[in-house]
Amino acid sequence: MTKKHLELQQFFAGYFNQDWPDDHASADDVISNFISDSSEKTLMQVNIELRELLLSDRTEQELQNYLFFEIGCNYYYPYEWKSGKDWLEHVSSIIMKNSKGNP
Repeated sequence: MTKKHLELQQFFAGYFNQDWPDDHASADDVISNFISDSSEKTLMQVNIELRELLLSDRTEQELQNYLFFEIGCNYYYPYEWKSGKDWLEHVSSIIMKNSKGNP
């Protein structure tokens, strides 16, 4: 388990687990479910960790390795998104739109 991005790991491994396609209609549905289940503090921390990851200098391959193998995300975003950074920006924007601490 990685010591960095602990809340992000809980989100991706917990909500985008191997069964997510059986439980949800889409990846966005998973994100909405996470938002409904989470405290404002958790949402803000996940978004901070998303921003840190987006600002890192990882290549696309390094980002995939980190998300799929280190963090345990079972959503294979390359089927729907041009890059990991595009998808992570999307996730961040959904969380921010639904956060009570932001407009």
